[in-house]
Parts: sequence; structure tokens; C-alpha cells
Amino acid sequence: MPKRVKREAIPDEVILSYDNVPLDVAARYIGWSSCNVAYALQQERAPYGCAAQTGINQTTGRPTYSYNISPGLLVAYKHGTIQAWHLGELIRLFEDRVGLLVDTRLDAAAELVRGVSRGFRH
Repeated sequence: MPKRVKREAIPDEVILSYDNVPLDVAARYIGWSSCNVAYALQQERAPYGCAAQTGINQTTGRPTYSYNISPGLLVAYKHGTIQAWHLGELIRLFEDRVGLLVDTRLDAAAELVRGVSRGFRH
């Protein structure tokens, strides 16, 4: 079985020298595949950049994207100095907050209805 070629680590200074880190360089830097980085950016799960749909590939019918990867945010992400949220955590947080808001509004409405109905009894 052939040995895997170990790539040399990319130093922070190289990443910080870019205005917009190329997708393949960012992937190598954080140890992911280019596909994983692209999907994370497309699904808005990556705190270090974004993807913009630029069109549709005429041959495959699939969307094409342009990527913007911030060098400073990418370095911070790798070193764990910016918070990265998993989509599931964000959904649960959102559901909890919306649920609390709805419950609060329903309680207030129920109290209002009770107060109005008490006023009609007199």
C-alpha cells in the first residue's frame, strides 16, 4: 500500500497574506477537503466566510458559487478564538426563543381575556 504524502502545514502568516483565501488553501489549512469547506460556506455554517451563487452550470444544471474566505476569521476559527455554532444548536436555540415568546404572548392574551370577562360580570 502506498504511503500517503503528508503536506506541509500552512503557516498563519501565509493565510493572513491573502485578501480572500482560495478555497483549496483554506481547506488544506484547516485539514478539511475542499468539498467540505465549499458545502459549509454554501450552507452558511462556516463563520469564516460566505458563498454567493453566481449562476447555473449549463452542462450539469448545478449552481455555481463564488467564495469569500476571510483570512483573519479563518485563522481565528482554526485556533478556536471565534465561536462556531452547529446548525442543530442554532435551530434548538431559535425554537426555544420562539417558544418562549409565543408562550409569553399567549399568557398575556389569556390574562387580558380573563380581565375583560371579569369586567362583564359586574
